[in-house]
Amino acid sequence: MDMRQLRAFAKVYERRSFSRAAEDMALSQPTISAHVASLEQSIQVSLFDRLGRSILPTQAADILYRHCASIFASLDRAESEIRLLSNDVSGELKLGGSTIPANYLFPELLSRFLRRYPNVRISLAEGDSLDILDLISRGKLCVGVVGAKDESSELEFQALVDDSLVVLAAPSFLSGRRPPFSVESIVKMPWVARQPGSGTRLAVEQALEKAGCPPKELNVVSVVDGTEALLRFVRCGMGISVSSRLAAREYLQRGELTVVSIPELHFERSFFVVHHPLRHQFPVVRYFLKFVTEAAETLEQPEASQHQAEGNVFDLVRRSGGHFGSLHHQQG
Repeated sequence: MDMRQLRAFAKVYERRSFSRAAEDMALSQPTISAHVASLEQSIQVSLFDRLGRSILPTQAADILYRHCASIFASLDRAESEIRLLSNDVSGELKLGGSTIPANYLFPELLSRFLRRYPNVRISLAEGDSLDILDLISRGKLCVGVVGAKDESSELEFQALVDDSLVVLAAPSFLSGRRPPFSVESIVKMPWVARQPGSGTRLAVEQALEKAGCPPKELNVVSVVDGTEALLRFVRCGMGISVSSRLAAREYLQRGELTVVSIPELHFERSFFVVHHPLRHQFPVVRYFLKFVTEAAETLEQPEASQHQAEGNVFDLVRRSGGHFGSLHHQQG
């Protein structure tokens, strides 16, 4: 067996498809099939059961894949450490981000990181905060940026930036409703909510409980998986919701959404960069953690004029860099 065969097999195993594996590896499907067939012939055992258009890995495939993962990790580690001798930080960096960091923080951070280290290959997974933390715990991701912490985990968290959350509504939705609004009045309105596990939803639930309103009393008419879908639902007048001002800024500037002031509610949460301290860190991971810590001080804030135009202040607070350590707090 050779590395080309093993990498083709591993990709088919992960994707459960020869065609999707070929697409990921930028190879033709016959080439992927030939690599897997040659591998099966060399070890004289079937690795996949072909069931029409579907394939299922055999027990032999499960065993081989476990060893492949270890082999690939060792080779990547060797490559990265050898390149580090010549100050060439390279290799694959597997990152994860909850919705807001993945869409509104990572683009700037990663573009700056890649300009400094052009030989790094980045793969970015997006999910809710708890999903990203789970992937880091299981070693599927190296580093994540999320809006919630799990105090029961062994993960290490470093505060990156603070975020301001705002109650949003379409101007048409508020027609006929007179401010000021109270917590009691807004819980009766239709709500669009994020899915359980998202950092935004956890922050909202905490704020409501602090204001004496159990989250279960909300009149939730729709639950969505992503921030963009939530903003579009609210823009169409489906209900009110809470979202990051950073994510909603363009909608606010166009007048498609407006901020609903609720004095009793204070929505504040932080984004954290997180990694697993007990897992081996490739050089590229160590350099990225150092870079993110330093970059936290230089993340740009929206201009003051934009704050005034929107009528509220979006506080993207710069956090000073520090050493990573285990921080045990409640989820938020």
